[in-house]
Amino acid sequence: MKPLRRFSRLLAAGAATGAMMLALSAVAPGAARAADLAKVRFVFDWPTADFELVPLAVGQAEGLYKDAGLDVSVAFPPDSSTTARMLASGAGDVGFDATTDIIFAAQQGVPIISIGFFSQSNNWGLIGRPGEPIDMTQLKGKTIAIYTDSWTKAMMPFVLKKAGLTENDVKQVIAQDDDIPLLLNKKIDLATNCSNYALADVVPQLKVEPTMLLGPAVGAPDIPVWNYSVSKTFAAAHPDQVKAWLGATAKAMDWATTHQDQAIADLLKLYPSAGSKDYNAVGWKATIPLLKGPNGYLKQTDAQWLGIAQALADTKQIPEVKPASAYYTNAYLD
Repeated sequence: MKPLRRFSRLLAAGAATGAMMLALSAVAPGAARAADLAKVRFVFDWPTADFELVPLAVGQAEGLYKDAGLDVSVAFPPDSSTTARMLASGAGDVGFDATTDIIFAAQQGVPIISIGFFSQSNNWGLIGRPGEPIDMTQLKGKTIAIYTDSWTKAMMPFVLKKAGLTENDVKQVIAQDDDIPLLLNKKIDLATNCSNYALADVVPQLKVEPTMLLGPAVGAPDIPVWNYSVSKTFAAAHPDQVKAWLGATAKAMDWATTHQDQAIADLLKLYPSAGSKDYNAVGWKATIPLLKGPNGYLKQTDAQWLGIAQALADTKQIPEVKPASAYYTNAYLD
């Protein structure tokens, strides 16, 4: 029951100390760590686990990180606004972010960089009730739930442009929590969300899928939503560990696509707060098609990152588009 809550309002507040962030985070359970394993602290993007943590859980439970010489722990931030700041302040090494957050980090000189895409396409868009078509020519006057995150702010102008509307032509309601229940209870006409979260919310409950128009279908650019990022300080000091982490994570992603039931079992064993089996099974199944691009798992391109940055520049959320190297590197990928 997660909204599009994942996209951090990253830099609204100043950086906090590493000690404070660690005190507010929780570390994954597990066996005693072997002294000869290199420790890597992973920071999720939400206070509790869900199916997008599956690769980490699989890497831990199936011994893939251990085989790579790593002892990987998972920390959960106190809210959706602190993952990048935890990395920047030294309270974590590798993180999980919205790609738009990386653009804002680069703009403000925050020392993090993307090291791999989690997803390779834009599965965000408009969500409607099952059986109710979404007509882009009929959006005027509709009540649409939105979130105050960087991703929604970047995407909604494209939706309105395709519909030939302005902000004043629709009623945008800020969702404080998951907007899918508001949709199903007919409190709003349309929700904004990602397909994997919308499906996870609706299918276990109603046994049918919601109506969805995603990415280019709503006028939005087809750019990746999520990425793995790293503290530049950690990467400079431990490049071999970053490479090992990415290699093991790619193996975990691949393993979890062909062992879906066991992957969910691993997640719920290590992170019972992730929610129900059905919720996570549906969500992970919907996530799998998003993971692999033309060049395989994790790989990034200049065009993808410049597309994300240009979307934010077009909506005047950043003053300029920086070189792609300011946002990402493939240097740690095999």
